[in-house]
Amino acid sequence: MLAWLEGVVGELRASFRELREVFRGNIASIAISWFLFNLTGSLINPFFAKYAKDLGAGDYEVALMRSLGLLALALSLVPGGVLTDLLGRVKVILVGTGLVTISQFLYALAPDWRWLTTIYVFDNAAHFYVPALTAIVMDSLRRGKEFKGFLALNIVTSIPGLFMPIVGGYLYQTIGSLGIRYGFVLQGFVALSVLILRIKTLRETFKPVDKDLGRIILELAGYRGVLTKALKLYLFTSILWQITHGLPNTYMAIYIIDYLEVSPTTWGALSSIATLGVISSSILLAGRDIDIERWVARCALVISSTLLVYVALPSIRGSHLVLVILLSTSLSSSIASNILNSSLSTLQTRMLPPEIRGRAVGIQRVLDNLGAAAGALVAGVLYTSLGFELSFMFSGVVGLVSTAYLYAITSSRSPRARLERRGPGE
Repeated sequence: MLAWLEGVVGELRASFRELREVFRGNIASIAISWFLFNLTGSLINPFFAKYAKDLGAGDYEVALMRSLGLLALALSLVPGGVLTDLLGRVKVILVGTGLVTISQFLYALAPDWRWLTTIYVFDNAAHFYVPALTAIVMDSLRRGKEFKGFLALNIVTSIPGLFMPIVGGYLYQTIGSLGIRYGFVLQGFVALSVLILRIKTLRETFKPVDKDLGRIILELAGYRGVLTKALKLYLFTSILWQITHGLPNTYMAIYIIDYLEVSPTTWGALSSIATLGVISSSILLAGRDIDIERWVARCALVISSTLLVYVALPSIRGSHLVLVILLSTSLSSSIASNILNSSLSTLQTRMLPPEIRGRAVGIQRVLDNLGAAAGALVAGVLYTSLGFELSFMFSGVVGLVSTAYLYAITSSRSPRARLERRGPGE
């Protein structure tokens, strides 16, 4: 027993040493800013759908609102990716952060769901700087430490999820939608603090040389090999993944609070426990050498086999085991999603040359959000026509198909080996 305990302590020490090496320069700045954003985001995001319904939206309107917002984000990412490689990362990030700050205060003033939808569309369009933010993270991570770097960022940004959903649930349960309004005001001041932090601390990682707008666009033709490999990965993230998770992303809070009659405070507590699982698993994995392909396939399998099955069983409602089922499902799917997202980000970082990262990430995010917008509309149709159980079973089948596809594109040859063989401009 003592030897086992010493082994665990040794692994934890190794993990913290690895994590400490990651948080330098831009990565430290981004980690702090994401922590602050998630501090208030964890307070209000789990209850955003309920906030929309309180402002008069119906079940389908909730899906429509999410779809319109994602469409606006997808369209904004096209110029955002181009500007990232044309102007550099930092300028684009600062302008976008300023616009996002304004939108947080507007959320708190929304009189009905239509105004809320308009603000939501503006907020999503203001996130055109996402390719620049992703690119600056990719540029700043040390080669060979990408997976651990993404895990480290997930740890820091997940910490607010340990307690803020409980606070948000309590506020919503005691004062209703007014609690969410207070949360948006608070998030506005947090966003302002993040803007100041980024102005003072972010350092440019990419300075374009002799590039104009026309050349920026046409230059991608010289990277057909890289983009072909990337598009195979984007097919998973943009279509299969989005259809699989369109229903839980849109309706999970409504289903759990309204249908299963779980209190908002309890739902917040379940979210916090799931976050604790994400942080714990990330710390343990940070000190290990991870086989990326193996984890990608296994995590996709876990997600598709757990997230959409247990919660769709008709017998759950009224069962005394409902909290146990929800907890186990939420915990396992959160851990798996964390590892999967870190793995996919690592594969993409190793695949893309720095000079096209802004545009390539922009393409991915456009496809992701178009897929998410379509997934939200599909979710609305399925949910309102088939009901929760059958619609989630459909999503589960898509999840199993996505697992097989992801395994096929990541198991044939090592990404690291492919990168070592890659020639200039490929």
